[in-house]
Amino acid sequence: QAYATLAANVFAATAAFAALQRAAQVQQLIQGLEAVGEASGKNLKLLASGIREAAGGAIALEQALQVASVGASAGFNSEQIQGLADVAKSAALALGRDVGDAVDRLTRGAAKLEPEILDELGIMVRLDEAVENYAAQIGKTAGALSQAERRQAFMNAILEQGEQKFGAIAEAVEPTAYDKLGATFADLTKDIFSFVNETLGLEKLVGFLAENVVILAGVMVMFGSTIV
Repeated sequence: QAYATLAANVFAATAAFAALQRAAQVQQLIQGLEAVGEASGKNLKLLASGIREAAGGAIALEQALQVASVGASAGFNSEQIQGLADVAKSAALALGRDVGDAVDRLTRGAAKLEPEILDELGIMVRLDEAVENYAAQIGKTAGALSQAERRQAFMNAILEQGEQKFGAIAEAVEPTAYDKLGATFADLTKDIFSFVNETLGLEKLVGFLAENVVILAGVMVMFGSTIV
């Protein structure tokens, strides 16, 4: 019984710390995207909202922000990134896969020029073929394309094939209510812990403890004494 009590308290403390830490990381991500957006002239928070909408509301804001960050870093514009989210949602619904995983997979595959990441979603794009077709369209040879142009060629091929294969599904089927509820619950949880971190000042207290080892040790002793 004593070990069970100890384990339960340690687990609860660890889970609470992880949740608060995750909420702080999301806020940090938002601040970083705002800074990047100001430098590039893009509203990445607005883009993240558009990504969520394109995914049928089946992904949380945190994931939408990460997708926006990856897509913007790869040089894709807002329409293309939202197009990827729409294709990913349609492919996930058609193949019975998780929408969040599909969005993440498709975005990373397009940014990294890795066709094998897309194969499981039914998007069979070959990089060399996509590059040759794009080069012909703009009047260049495939070898003369820059990395950004190769990425653009790959993106165009993904969106084109995705529309051909799954375009009809996007209009006929929507993510389940459970997927949407999961995303909404994740956002709500993030908002609650962000309120605790920022408004109630817990993050400042944690920062103070991180810089004062002796006081931190005292807090740990107090925590341990309650369990004892």
